[in-house]
Amino acid sequence: MEAFFAQPPVQSGLAPFVVSLVLATALWRAPARWQGLAVVGALLLAVLLIIGPTLTPLTSTRKIVIASLGLPMIALVLDVVALRWRTKVGVVILVAVFALLWVLWPVLLRRELGDAVLLAGGLALYVSVVLTAFARLSSCCARLTGTALCFAVATGVAAIMAASVLYGQLAFALAAAAAGLAVVRLWRCGWDEADVGTCFGLAGVMAVAVPLALLGAAASVYARLPVMALPLLALSPLLALVPFALQWPAWLRVVIAGLLTLPTSAAAIYLTWLAAGAGSSGY
Repeated sequence: MEAFFAQPPVQSGLAPFVVSLVLATALWRAPARWQGLAVVGALLLAVLLIIGPTLTPLTSTRKIVIASLGLPMIALVLDVVALRWRTKVGVVILVAVFALLWVLWPVLLRRELGDAVLLAGGLALYVSVVLTAFARLSSCCARLTGTALCFAVATGVAAIMAASVLYGQLAFALAAAAAGLAVVRLWRCGWDEADVGTCFGLAGVMAVAVPLALLGAAASVYARLPVMALPLLALSPLLALVPFALQWPAWLRVVIAGLLTLPTSAAAIYLTWLAAGAGSSGY
């Protein structure tokens, strides 16, 4: 059994998918905002399998894990507070930017002030754009699902090409978790219904978006992900906002939303592949 759970496809695919499916089913009758816990639980299991239960030493990856598990809890509290949706999203983005600075702090301290400000500002902008785009996508389950799946896979592939298998595994685990939640949620909504309204709640949206944004930003600093690949990745969820008919079947909207993210995601992956090839050839 131990050998089974030591396999990467199980750690970052099967296990988080099953846990997300089970938790989403258990929360079937709960308000939609609580279903984000399915993603959190699935990510937690993936982290335990891939990294282990210890938090020391407090590496950049463990900081990302702490932020990724903690921010959805903040979003869950905000979901029940009487605030405007934009205000709630703004609070989460602000906390996510502080989490990013916490992750990057050892690198920023070793740089000149101007370089540090430029690096931190650029990556904070990336995280803000990704989270804002996902918040906008939350009004349609199908659109959000297709985007989350493709963005998670693109981030994972780019991270692996950038020589960070660990970041890639975590991104794939998030894709599996989102898939498990989506299966239950879309089945409940009805695959042929035009579901309008907040789908998974703020916590569910940010449970996927926050770790993916932090993983992409960190991969450009701690791995070989080219900085120019980040704007292309950030464009992916923005392209999914292109209007199309809500009357179409939900499965078709999932596919279309995913296809809309492909051009810039593929470009980011290709750019990373070129950079990885140049690095390995010694140029």
